[in-house]
Amino acid sequence: MKLRMYDDVELNEELEELAKRGIHKGETGVVFDIIADECYVLFLNSQNYGDYAYIKVNNKYLDFCDFHYGKSIKDFEKFKETRDLIKDSFKPQKFLEYDLVELTVEKEKYAKFGIHKGMQGVVMEEKCIESCYYVIFTDESTAEDIADISVHEDDLILIKR
Repeated sequence: MKLRMYDDVELNEELEELAKRGIHKGETGVVFDIIADECYVLFLNSQNYGDYAYIKVNNKYLDFCDFHYGKSIKDFEKFKETRDLIKDSFKPQKFLEYDLVELTVEKEKYAKFGIHKGMQGVVMEEKCIESCYYVIFTDESTAEDIADISVHEDDLILIKR
């Protein structure tokens, strides 16, 4: 099947060069441009919603899929105009599900939930959204949950994996 602009595609083979950039077999994306037997694909990071990579891939490594990102052609055109299409790799996943982490900053957006610098919590999802992780903070003395909130990765350090 010949690919067309804005087709949803899936990477059908593990390619070493793409794997180095965090893009593995099974990742899905959208065709943004076609040049001969290659496509420029906007891969959307399935582990970090909001992260993307814009990569040139030979058509033989792409399969048409019916993923439906819920975006219109107009949405993708706007994306092209407003984003850096030089970005050619996914941002590495900083934390994993069940990692023990510590809050390294004091911010009002966390304090209003009773969470303060130095408190420890557990990452509760394998995926993140725009580099924010869902973390549950528990009172060590009572073993009761204080809050389950979204925390930006820059505000956390890994304590134990």
